[in-house]
Amino acid sequence: MLRIKNILLILTMLALSACIKSFDPVIDASAENKYVVSGRVTDAEGWQEVEVSLTSPIGSPKFIPVTGCQVSILDDKGNDFTLNEWEPGKYQVWMGHEYLIPGTSYQVKVTTPGGEELVSGFDKMSKGPPLDSVYYSINDIPTADPTINLNVMQFYVDLQAEGDYSHFYKWDVVETWEYHAALPAEYYFDGSHHKIVPPDYTNKVCWTTGLAKNVFTISTKSLAQNKYEKYPLHSIDGRSSRLGILYSMLVRQLSISEEAYNYWEKLRINSNEQGGLYEKQPLAIKGNMMNLSKPEKDVLGFFYAASERSHRYFYQNVEGIELKFSNFCFESGLGRLGWKEFFWWEYPVYYYFNEVGALRILSYECIDCRKIGGTIVKPDFWPR
Repeated sequence: MLRIKNILLILTMLALSACIKSFDPVIDASAENKYVVSGRVTDAEGWQEVEVSLTSPIGSPKFIPVTGCQVSILDDKGNDFTLNEWEPGKYQVWMGHEYLIPGTSYQVKVTTPGGEELVSGFDKMSKGPPLDSVYYSINDIPTADPTINLNVMQFYVDLQAEGDYSHFYKWDVVETWEYHAALPAEYYFDGSHHKIVPPDYTNKVCWTTGLAKNVFTISTKSLAQNKYEKYPLHSIDGRSSRLGILYSMLVRQLSISEEAYNYWEKLRINSNEQGGLYEKQPLAIKGNMMNLSKPEKDVLGFFYAASERSHRYFYQNVEGIELKFSNFCFESGLGRLGWKEFFWWEYPVYYYFNEVGALRILSYECIDCRKIGGTIVKPDFWPR
């Protein structure tokens, strides 16, 4: 019985948690109330975005939006662009090519609902080269078992920036992949039995999109040439569902200023080495934001300008990667009390008949791919 198994699992987890001493970094409680302003302007015509939030307790990092702000982006040519709030704490404005020219400097101004004025310094947009080669190799890395290696798909990018281009770069990698639930919804029990004809495949196919968690930055300032080969980006392996059906990544190359590079390099060193401890909010690293109303109050985050070059890549049936991922589908037989085992608040209870005709109870993950975080809305760029 799934319900009994779930109860046993919870009891086991509670017992284990009693034996583990939690680690809470010692951080000034006042850090929980600081404003965070993050955003950028690129030379790609379109929506330019700024986020305004509050820091959260380090033990439970999350995005805490600040709504109702007045937000504007200014340039050193006298232009002023007002942003509108499209999601809580997220503000955007459409800017045309004529206002997005390398060599122009930009800053952001935020007035909070409480009247505090937060402002960044001006950051100059650098000139950026085309995005060069993005490629991968299959590497074997050791595991805890010395007899077993893990196949990893390691991505790399080359940089060719000879000429009057920036010497400071950041890459963003946005991942999207398709995955499937194990079965369509066909049989279910809610006090009586039902059969869906034809079976419902509505929630069988999902897509997940997210930003690769690591920070990728490089400076060529101290190199003999403004170029770099085989800079490592992220890596993936067969333990996730990324390579199960079709995997895509959008690589954005951002040519940035030295000040922006210094900020992101500090974040890279801390966040990459901390293994994602601070994924949901910036570390307490001073950026280029300040509070004009209350100068004694620190403002976290960074607002910068960048030239952007991007390209989308697709990968399928990658050779050399052994797939060993879970679809999180759990099934079980009926217990001694049969359908009386289930309470009304557990309805509907989905089930199916396996290849030998035995009735098997299904967890929701078996028939609804959204239960593990994805969406059934197909991305516009998806090829099929």
